[in-house]
Amino acid sequence: MDTYGDMITLVLTFFVLLYSMSSMDQSKWQYIAEAFTKGKVSSTQVQVVGEPQPENDPTAVYDDTIPELDEYDEIVDFEDFYMYLKEIVTSNNLQDSVSVEMSKTGVYMRFRDNVFFAGDSDVLLDEGKYILEIISDGIRGINERILGIKVGGHTAGAANSDVNEWTLSTGRANSVINFMIGLDACDSDKFSSAGYGKYRPVDDNDTEDGRRQNRRVEIVFVRNDVDFSDPEVVNEIMQLEFGQGFIQSSNEDGTPIGSDNVADDAATDINSDRNVPDREYVSKEDAIAGMMSGK
Repeated sequence: MDTYGDMITLVLTFFVLLYSMSSMDQSKWQYIAEAFTKGKVSSTQVQVVGEPQPENDPTAVYDDTIPELDEYDEIVDFEDFYMYLKEIVTSNNLQDSVSVEMSKTGVYMRFRDNVFFAGDSDVLLDEGKYILEIISDGIRGINERILGIKVGGHTAGAANSDVNEWTLSTGRANSVINFMIGLDACDSDKFSSAGYGKYRPVDDNDTEDGRRQNRRVEIVFVRNDVDFSDPEVVNEIMQLEFGQGFIQSSNEDGTPIGSDNVADDAATDINSDRNVPDREYVSKEDAIAGMMSGK
């Protein structure tokens, strides 16, 4: 009888276990499976939304701001990627620190420096790593559509800081790139970085609020289907590489605004010099030889 009773008890226990498994959600099952296979569950391996509650499951990570994995699969072009980044900013309440814009060239992101770095430091903060990890999840969906990713570091002059502005801004841009390359979200040869120091401000460096705006990191995702015959695209690329001041507005006839036909005047002077009867012309080789001999 004892053996029969033990058998009935085991069968009952088995059916109770089956019932509990039938009502178990995926996250709980993953939690139990990893506990049996690894002996423990680390806080970075399981993400649970809702039950179980923190008081009875201290090992779970409670995060409802990260999109589900199948949402990454829906990112197939730059428009999807742009909307994905906007959702990241909104869901993490980063509107005051991060901006996302889209243009014909690609997607532009601007981060206030306190998102990624502490003062006078180029060491990534944990909050910055978290954001870059989420961004990289979206990059994986459009890797083949990306021509390049440009990361720019910017600082603001501060009288009480002895840190070299060029070194700090370059170091911050490189820190962002090195971390993203480590995530293996995009081909490494698509990345480039630049440090601009305090010399490409977006606000006044003479005020504290302006300096806060100028301390920033910018990430530009350039699409590989850009139309380089489009003047707006060329203008964006030139400004990205050389800054706003590099582009000079022109009149309808193509002459720079305010030039007062300087180019025409210069061309006239050159032609008049060429028509001087007594002017002696020499070859490039003769001119170099003359300079070398001191003539």
